[in-house]
Amino acid sequence: MSHDHPKEDWCVRLPDGSAAAVLSLPLPKTHWIYAEHENEPPSPLRVGLGDERTRLIAAVREAARYAIRASTMNGKETDFDPDAMVQNFIVGLLGYHTADGCYRPTVR
Repeated sequence: MSHDHPKEDWCVRLPDGSAAAVLSLPLPKTHWIYAEHENEPPSPLRVGLGDERTRLIAAVREAARYAIRASTMNGKETDFDPDAMVQNFIVGLLGYHTADGCYRPTVR
């Protein structure tokens, strides 16, 4: 994300003459990650001290670890999309975007 121009990560020419590629693109300067702000957390689910907080800390920690692993291919990729990490954090915390929050691959 520190580069100014697209970085080619992978490119292949296919037998039919077309091609496929994976590129790393810099974030726009207006991206939310660059916004100046006070370092005060929004805390929309604020919880005081006690057993509930202890339980939630463990759950949020696991969701955050899932988001980081999912966004970085288990730590193998250092050039990751912060928006994908946020989306993965939401899935890690609340489950998949399905009626019951569970993932079930389609059987064909």
